[in-house]
Amino acid sequence: MDRLNAPRGTFALARYPAHPKDPLRAWDAADELLLRHLAEREDDGLDLDGAVAILNDGWGALAAGLAEHRPTSVSDSYLARRATAANLEANGIEPGSVTLVESVEAVGDRVDVAVIKVPKSLALLEHQLHLLAPKLHEGATVVAAAMTKHVHRSTLELFERLVGPTRTSRAVRKARLVFPERDPALVAGPSPWPRTFRLEPGGRTVVGHAGVFSARKLDVGTRLLVAHLPAPGDHRRVVDLGCGTGVVGLTIADRDPQAQVTFIDESSLAVASAEATFRTNLGADREARFVVGNGLGDLASGPPLTDADLVVVNPPFHQDHAVGDATAWQMFSEARDVLRPGGDLWVVGNRHLAYNAKLTKLFGRSTVVGSNPGFVVLRARRP
Repeated sequence: MDRLNAPRGTFALARYPAHPKDPLRAWDAADELLLRHLAEREDDGLDLDGAVAILNDGWGALAAGLAEHRPTSVSDSYLARRATAANLEANGIEPGSVTLVESVEAVGDRVDVAVIKVPKSLALLEHQLHLLAPKLHEGATVVAAAMTKHVHRSTLELFERLVGPTRTSRAVRKARLVFPERDPALVAGPSPWPRTFRLEPGGRTVVGHAGVFSARKLDVGTRLLVAHLPAPGDHRRVVDLGCGTGVVGLTIADRDPQAQVTFIDESSLAVASAEATFRTNLGADREARFVVGNGLGDLASGPPLTDADLVVVNPPFHQDHAVGDATAWQMFSEARDVLRPGGDLWVVGNRHLAYNAKLTKLFGRSTVVGSNPGFVVLRARRP
């Protein structure tokens, strides 16, 4: 674990799940800048003992640094919530000191201090500010932070439109603070999320919540995967891993009424999108399972998965602002573990990611079942 030296204490923090060779820390300069600013403001009279809400704390640095004020920490990410809980425990902080929730809707009716890490998705920030703004009174304090390269004009315009006049700090170690001032005359109105679009061909309705991958239209990779899915009837126990809006699992279930599909994502909003997409098209009575979790080995609820006939996945090659193939490796390895002998893993990815080499190492061989100039669909079978 690395140690964060914050104004109100030193905290040993790790990302989740912990990987011995992971070079990334569980906080960044924006977290440090936020905690230092809040400590200075507290010394000048800011009351942090009211209702404090933390939004988008990546790995729990903000929760640990503000735990004495009993904040509510809001994150759509299962990994972030697990990391926060683990880091609180590692530092001997009472778990009940921080309330971990999935949505701003779960925060009380009043927020006195809102501490925001600016998320990668502007849509997610928009959705969160629509939900947060009505909870802010005229004297509420709002302070946000991000690395400077992630604070765009569109970010500031969003704060100005939904919260009030907004200014920024100077950059410190490539991080910057954002200071929106609550304007009580502004009425944010309801969130414009979720949104829907029509899936062609077929005309199915796709429901996309804010920040979910491909929430506005079907991405090229998923479109290619859908076009090359195995024939109906070959697989009964199916897992849509990293399901996003649930288009792939929906397509399989729509083609085969006997298929039992489990939708899994580490984003609560993604799983909500997949469930809404599935129910909108196939009704409330069709059996399916919707699970928030870290891949196949760390599920938030329900029994573990075993003896799957088919796992389908469009792996992300980034987590928040970090880029890498660790998540893809995890997905492929866990898919191998839950597939029955003879079960299939179908993967779509950018050609340059060379997933065929990874799959061959894990499964012995892989075959190309579809491709276009940018993407390739691969099949690997468990021996």
